[in-house]
Amino acid sequence: MLYRDRENGMILGVCAGIAERFEFNVLGVRILAVVAMICLAFWPVAIAYVIFGLMLRDRPLSYYGRDYEDRFWRSSDRETE
Repeated sequence: MLYRDRENGMILGVCAGIAERFEFNVLGVRILAVVAMICLAFWPVAIAYVIFGLMLRDRPLSYYGRDYEDRFWRSSDRETE
C-alpha cells in the first residue's frame, strides 16, 4: 500500500513513500520530482504533490531497536495505564 513516509520524508513524505513502495532510491525519486516540476509544468506537479500529501495516510511507525527493549517498554506502558 502507498503511504506517506514522514520519518524519512523532507516535506510531506510523498517521495519517500513512493520510493519505499516501489523499492526505488529516495534521492532518485526526489530528483525526478524536481525535474518534472522544472521540465513539465511547475503548478500541476506541485498541486499533485500536495494532493498526494493530503490524501495518503501516514506510514505506521516501525520500531527498529532490540526485541528485549521493545518488550520492556510495552510492559511498562501497560503497568501505568
